[in-house]
Amino acid sequence: MIISSADPVPSVREADATGEVAALYSDIRATLGVPVVNLIWRHLAIFPGGLQWAWESLKPVYASGAISAEAQALRNGLDIPVLPGITASSLTASGLSEGDVDHISMILSAYERSNAMNIIALAALLARLEGTDAPASSPASMPVNEATVAGAMPPLPTLDEMPDHIGSLVEALNAVGDRTEILATMYRHLSNWPPYLSIISALITPFASDGKLEPLILGVISEGRRRANGLASGLATPDQTLAADTKEDLRATIERFVDGPIGKMIAVVPLIKRAMPV
Repeated sequence: MIISSADPVPSVREADATGEVAALYSDIRATLGVPVVNLIWRHLAIFPGGLQWAWESLKPVYASGAISAEAQALRNGLDIPVLPGITASSLTASGLSEGDVDHISMILSAYERSNAMNIIALAALLARLEGTDAPASSPASMPVNEATVAGAMPPLPTLDEMPDHIGSLVEALNAVGDRTEILATMYRHLSNWPPYLSIISALITPFASDGKLEPLILGVISEGRRRANGLASGLATPDQTLAADTKEDLRATIERFVDGPIGKMIAVVPLIKRAMPV
């Protein structure tokens, strides 16, 4: 197992995962119905036993449909405006083919689906680790079945592998909505289409500069934590026992991701998706 320091936080890349970690990654992709293992899971893999402990705790709640239901309710409750600016002709004029746009749309859908489920699941695990889990509450209605997001994710270049001007644009996009400590992986995937990065930068930067994005992000985090608290009591108890310092590391890590890139991107991705031409 190779731990990569090229990611914004140390992680085990999907391409480098072997043995139990590779099997867990495969199960995560299948359970969430997306072709990507988000950075939070890749980062948890660096802690001895951390990924296995977290996934065994959460898998039954995923399997029950409760996380999907709460995630869908969270997404449906967002008041996301439709921003003007992205047209089919602007995408074509930027040199993007129909296949490029389809691939980009798949990436956006994968992150929109997985981030919402991850904030519910991880905030529930955080509540357990903090000892703040609430009694089970009435779960959201079971969701309408959503098709899994199928497709092949493009290469995931590091900032060092990008030309300087593209790397700078990725970092500038990551600064939209602040919370810059962790670089959102989605922008690295989208860096395979530099013109598209320029388009979405022009779309979302003014919205954030006007102070309209921050309330959305704070609302996502608050509502995600609220919905998660009622699921925490349903988490499984893994067979393995983690050392106290490892549990504290997991707690701090999950908190950074929930209140940072996951909460932020749940607000940002639908802004981008809803601006795409139908």
